[in-house]
Parts: sequence; structure tokens; C-alpha cells
Amino acid sequence: MRRFLNRVRTSSPSLAALGIVERSAAGAHASLIAKGWAEIGYGYHGSVHAHPDHPDIVVRLARKADGFGDYAALLRKGFEGSDGPHAPRVHDLQVSRCGALMTVGSRLADPRPDTWWLAYAHAVLADHPSVAMDEGVRDRFKAEWPTHEPRIDHSSFDGIREEFRAAWPGFEAYVATLRSAAPRALDPNIGNVLVGQDGSPVVNDPLCDDGFGLWRSPLSRLTTRFGDVLRRLAGTSFGRAPASA
Repeated sequence: MRRFLNRVRTSSPSLAALGIVERSAAGAHASLIAKGWAEIGYGYHGSVHAHPDHPDIVVRLARKADGFGDYAALLRKGFEGSDGPHAPRVHDLQVSRCGALMTVGSRLADPRPDTWWLAYAHAVLADHPSVAMDEGVRDRFKAEWPTHEPRIDHSSFDGIREEFRAAWPGFEAYVATLRSAAPRALDPNIGNVLVGQDGSPVVNDPLCDDGFGLWRSPLSRLTTRFGDVLRRLAGTSFGRAPASA
């Protein structure tokens, strides 16, 4: 079994308690499938797995430590609302020497496409005060919800906005606090709001990957950044074309 550079344990259940010992980027996916952890979702870096004997949790595998690891690190550090209904519960996190990230978290549900509040919840993520909206973000939002604009004060949300705030008065405050605590802008991609076991909207995977990982120690982050600079300099040096005569 590989040794691990980092381990974040917030509460049980853990990967070890679940009998998950293969955690490398090369072998973890096949091992999870063989142990009955069926793949129920996937993303750019990895996959999400569920087991019938553990219906309330999921195991997430990323072949490289990504923005979700940063989110888990922020939740572990704690900020206002990080233990509330709009934050996911991450029970265990491990990063292997090869950079693969595995987490155990509470299981969330995909909202139905016609969920009345879904477009507004995503608008809260997309609408960053005083920041011009990226046209790509708007285009993806409009493709999903043609009758709405990704602005929380848009007239298409009249009635929905007020009902949403009455149902979950802390959601917008949580997103605002997360935006302040995060090292980068939030990722407003469709699918980053799921549903908790109590029916609350949960901000699931809102951070892009900065390549250095908040889950690392400060020294490890500094070392990684220094190594990245050296690789860039080496690439520039070796890739430089000879001067013409």
C-alpha cells in the first residue's frame, strides 16, 4: 500500500474503515468497482462511487488532487456556514504520492431538472457583485434555463427569489462567505448545486483547481510552487529557438 502525503480526517467513516486500501491513480477505480462501489457520476478529473451497503455516503476519486480537495480543506479550516446545511460533509480525505485524491462524503442527490429553485441557486453562484460576467458562463446558464438570466435581481426570478430566501435564508450568505474565503473565483458550472438529505441546496464543488492544493501544508504548497516555476523556466530555456544568423 502506498504511503500518503496528506490525510484529512473530520469524522468517521474513513477509507480505512470501509476497507478501501488501493488509492493510486492507476488502480483505485478498478479496485472500487471490484469491491462493489459502482460509479454513479464522473467529472473532468475522476468519478463518484456508491455502495448498496453504505447508502448514505459516497467515495470520490480524482486522479489528480483537484478543486474539491481545496474545498474540503476550506471546510476543514472552517468559516461561517461551513458546518451548515449548504456545505457538504467530508468525512475523510487522502492524497497519494502520485497525486490521486480520495474522499468519503455524505451522499447528495441530483436535483430534478424542473426543480423550482435550481436556476436561482446557480444564479447566486454565477452573479458575483461588481464583477463582469464571463460570456461563457452566461451562455451555459442560458442553454440550461432559457427563460432566466444568471442575475439574482433579474425579473424572471420575481417570486422565486423571495420564496427561495424564505426557505433557505442562509444560502446566499454562505455563498458570499465562501467567495470571500476561497482563493479563486467560484466555479458556476451547471451541476455544482446538489440536494442534501434534508432537501436543502448544497454547494458541492465550487472551486477550480489552482494546481497547488489548499490541502497541502504551507511548506508543501511553497515547494510545489517553486517546482512549478523551475519547470516553466526549464521549458522556456529548452524550448527557445536558435537565433537566426
